[in-house]
Amino acid sequence: MARTAVAVADDFGATEQEDPRRDKMEMEQRLQAIAGKLDREAQRREGLRQEIEKRWLTDIEQYQGKYDADTRKGLDAIKRSKQFINQTRPKTNATAAKLGDMLFPTDDRNWGIEPTPVPTLATSAADAVQMALDAKEQAQGMPEGSPEQAQALATAAQAEDIAAQLQAEMDEAKKRAVAMTDEIDDQLREARYQTICRRVIEDACKIGTGIIKGPVVSDRLRKRWQKQQVQANDNGGMLEQFALSGQEDPRPTFLRVDPWSFFPDPDACSMEESEGEFERHLLNEKQVRALARQPGFNADAIRRVLKSGSRETSLNYLNDLRSITGSGHTDINKRFKVWEYHGPIDGEDFVDIAAAMGKGEMLADMGEIDPLTEINVTLWFCQNEVLKFGIHPMDSGESIYSVFNLEKDEASIFGFGIPYLMRDSQSALNAAWRMMMDNGGITSGPNIVVNKELIEPEENDNYDIVPWKTWVRKNGPSNVPAFESYDFDSHQAELAGIVQMARQFMDDETNVSQLAQGEQGTHTTQTAQGMSILMNATNTVFRRIVKNWDDDLTTPTIRRIYDWNMQFSDKEHIKGDYDVDARGSSVLLVREMQSQSLMAIALSFGGHPVFGPGLKPFPLLRRLMQSQMLPANEIVKTDEEMAKEAAAASEAPAPDLEIMKIEAQMNVADMEMQSRERIAMIERETALIKMAETGNLEMDKLMVLLADKDRERQTKADIARRQIDSKERIFTAEAAMTPPGASAGGGYL
Repeated sequence: MARTAVAVADDFGATEQEDPRRDKMEMEQRLQAIAGKLDREAQRREGLRQEIEKRWLTDIEQYQGKYDADTRKGLDAIKRSKQFINQTRPKTNATAAKLGDMLFPTDDRNWGIEPTPVPTLATSAADAVQMALDAKEQAQGMPEGSPEQAQALATAAQAEDIAAQLQAEMDEAKKRAVAMTDEIDDQLREARYQTICRRVIEDACKIGTGIIKGPVVSDRLRKRWQKQQVQANDNGGMLEQFALSGQEDPRPTFLRVDPWSFFPDPDACSMEESEGEFERHLLNEKQVRALARQPGFNADAIRRVLKSGSRETSLNYLNDLRSITGSGHTDINKRFKVWEYHGPIDGEDFVDIAAAMGKGEMLADMGEIDPLTEINVTLWFCQNEVLKFGIHPMDSGESIYSVFNLEKDEASIFGFGIPYLMRDSQSALNAAWRMMMDNGGITSGPNIVVNKELIEPEENDNYDIVPWKTWVRKNGPSNVPAFESYDFDSHQAELAGIVQMARQFMDDETNVSQLAQGEQGTHTTQTAQGMSILMNATNTVFRRIVKNWDDDLTTPTIRRIYDWNMQFSDKEHIKGDYDVDARGSSVLLVREMQSQSLMAIALSFGGHPVFGPGLKPFPLLRRLMQSQMLPANEIVKTDEEMAKEAAAASEAPAPDLEIMKIEAQMNVADMEMQSRERIAMIERETALIKMAETGNLEMDKLMVLLADKDRERQTKADIARRQIDSKERIFTAEAAMTPPGASAGGGYL
């Protein structure tokens, strides 16, 4: 017979108050049994993922430029070159950097929020407008003042009212969508969402899988400097000074999850198929104690865990990682394995945990629970102790984890990274390079054959070939050589060809060419348009990866934070029915093409007499700046700034016509002076040509005449400038002597 949560809650409350002899040990045993069952499931998932983790370790070794243990052992045995030419690291880093730049540009978002009912409202509004037009047209053909005409006009007025109402609803929906977009954008900035996502991309590029978690409520303090009154002296004087204070600011945040510590359903191929997720936290004693200060954690259970001590004796994956990177000792102990579980539990376990942890109000809210019912919960446990328990925070029931794969695996949630994709090519390159080094060592000098029956070293009986060594000839035939040298063939060219082929295979296998790494290779593009075409072709191969990011991470993550705001935010003006638009693959990848198109539109149609007035110049300029990955808000004036400048210009006093007239006269005088100077230069050059043709003047006389011409021209220019300066001084004096509002006392033409 099914138990009712209300009955259990009432039972629990009565027992708490009326029967102090309640068997607390029995409650703890029930909790330990449930925690033990979850712990066994977590350990099962750890065991099933051993093969994937071995692949990850090989990926990390390859990324770090190290051979695996078997290869190192074989190379040591044959005493050959052990060099590793690491092409995996630059290829992996280039992929991560390019994806980061594409998905997180300087002045744009790779997501958007659109109101869901707007297309429907727009269609209905258009229909209403058309209905009003049809009714008015019918009314025009009816007799003036007839009942039919009055009915048609009433129908038209009603349709216009409906259209206006629908338009108002559309405007409100768009306004709320903009407000929700700004709110989510602010929350993502506070959570350092871009930084976290870049780390997720790096994980995916290295081992194939990156995980992000959220939204979760952060428990950080918001720090603020505030003025405070403090006593300045013993006489009671007060002094104002700034002091740093902190207050709790619960906001949604996101976290990067270590793939080594994430254990979804091993039988699932996507997060939608996963039945609960375990996240492993390896905490020291200080971190475990800190859990007791966080809301919702059971301090008594944490105390029992600390008292019993850590039961973890080996953390193999951490030991292996530290051994690969060479980051100190590999003996890691005194760590507590704390599990965080998000997923379903059956109804009876839920009732037992809630009753044992004193959450009677939770049971009362649930009503009757069928034993077949699964309830999504959040549960922390360690060493069979339940540390925290609660219902899944999101009403949507969606998992708070999102998984991104660089290259998907059809049979697993975990994908493949760059090291795995280029493993064979990296091995081929290393093998060819080792052979090249070994061959180079053998062929760097001849092999010497020494006839010991004919000669011997003068000292130490050492037959090594060194410079300036003395040998003693023995008795023997003189026509037999004491030394013979033999050279071996060099195969550097053939091996270099293998190295080059291996590098080409790396580009083909990873779809990350040298161009994507910032190198053009053997072919050099001569024009900017040709380079743009090449870059767009390179971006094409990234679209599939970015589409995976949009589908598997951006869309569910933004949808969850939207659900969080709808459920928990107290800002009513942002709430509405919206859809998430992930636009990484549709907008950000074609940025180069957009830049060229926008520039062509600006140059071709900006000054066009017909099409130019139809363009929005400043939005066009902002989009052009964004396509160049420049911060548009720092370069282009905002609408508010332009409105303020226009208002200031309209309030400025009208220019004085007399002053404008004088300025125009001065400009004309300057132009006349410049014209006279140009004429003088032409005359000088003409005179010089004539003198050169006649040839009757000596060079000294010619230079004297030229100097006289220059002095004459300079004198005329100085006289003209003094006249202009004199006119300016006269005008200034008259303007100073003229009372405000009176006409000028004089003037000149």
